[in-house]
Amino acid sequence: MNAALLVAGVLGLAFGAGLSIRAQEATGEVNSPAGQSVVTSYLDYKEVSYSFINWSLQISKRSATFNKEPAFGRDNVARGTIKFGGGTNSEMAFAWDRTARKLYLDLNRNLDLTDDPAGVFLCQQGAGDFLQTFANVHLPFRPTPDDHPVLVDLNLYNYGSPNGSAAVRSFWQGKVTLQGEEWQVGLLENPFAQRPSSESGNLLLRPWTERNRAYSVYAGSLDAVPFSRKLFLGGRAYQLQYTNEVQDGSAKVRVQFTEEQPKLGDLNITGDFVRRLTLEGGPYLVVLDKPGKTVKVPLGQYHSAKVCVQKGDVQASLDARTRAAERGIAVSEKAPAVLKVGGPLTNSVSINRKGRKLSLNYQLVGAGGAYQMLNQDRSHPPEFAVYQGDKKVASGKFEFG
Repeated sequence: MNAALLVAGVLGLAFGAGLSIRAQEATGEVNSPAGQSVVTSYLDYKEVSYSFINWSLQISKRSATFNKEPAFGRDNVARGTIKFGGGTNSEMAFAWDRTARKLYLDLNRNLDLTDDPAGVFLCQQGAGDFLQTFANVHLPFRPTPDDHPVLVDLNLYNYGSPNGSAAVRSFWQGKVTLQGEEWQVGLLENPFAQRPSSESGNLLLRPWTERNRAYSVYAGSLDAVPFSRKLFLGGRAYQLQYTNEVQDGSAKVRVQFTEEQPKLGDLNITGDFVRRLTLEGGPYLVVLDKPGKTVKVPLGQYHSAKVCVQKGDVQASLDARTRAAERGIAVSEKAPAVLKVGGPLTNSVSINRKGRKLSLNYQLVGAGGAYQMLNQDRSHPPEFAVYQGDKKVASGKFEFG
């Protein structure tokens, strides 16, 4: 049967990141005098009501009881230690009473689970006794400037042995003014890494006016990017340095942006509607906001590119899987580098025949491959209709997958 496929896309997009911080609103940033090449910003501890990244927990199972612990009786109890990065003082004992849906943390690290009233948490949500979430957990990490905690929601599960993850809800953030533009800068460290440092985390970079908007490392908006000490932002190159400080009893992170003058080359962008574009794995982490068709970037070989496109209120990001075969982007003085990314985006369907059945696969296609919607309303999936001549023979909706 020869079938002509008509797709009615209802998505509306057929365009032709252990630390945390309190936000500084009107004060707090310290910039070098005009004409100097170093700009300094102080980041403060901030907690938010949402999680922006999940880190796997390093958990070691323990079969023996602790020195002191609550009277669990015959309850189903999982015991162990959670490791926070490297070092000998980076482990914390815990007991998870799965039947009572309670978690006991040894916050003072003395192997006594009865003398930490702030370390007892009741499960907020979960599935039976094998998957439970404990919210608003402040984990003390050492060393930090003043032993500041990290706010997380702990997700624990037990399939033979305890395991879990931490949904992080705190970071360091502040305001920096670069070339007259105000930016929110956030340091999203991974305190669970073997060697905790900024290099094991992410950097939040977005206009200061957007500081109160929720974000996620996984969202595809590219508000958070992999941390790099070499940054190209707003058409300028910077070397980043940061140090932990205590001012008037409050912990801060001082970040210095030292301007550099690398050689630049041309990068041609074939598509339209690019909201943010990043080049990673090169001499600099390149962040381009609303770039033109041709932009100047530092010379060098870049491992990969990521892009977020936007028209009106609708955003989409390039599916990284479609760029798996990319061999990188070489920016040189000899000729412009060409990067095929951006809109227009088109609703597209691939069809495979399986006997008497047709398998339909929806894709949102633009320059560089398939794109994924951000904040997609899954209650209104794209629809399709199949016609034989003028007769409608089938219709339906796509399922998310």
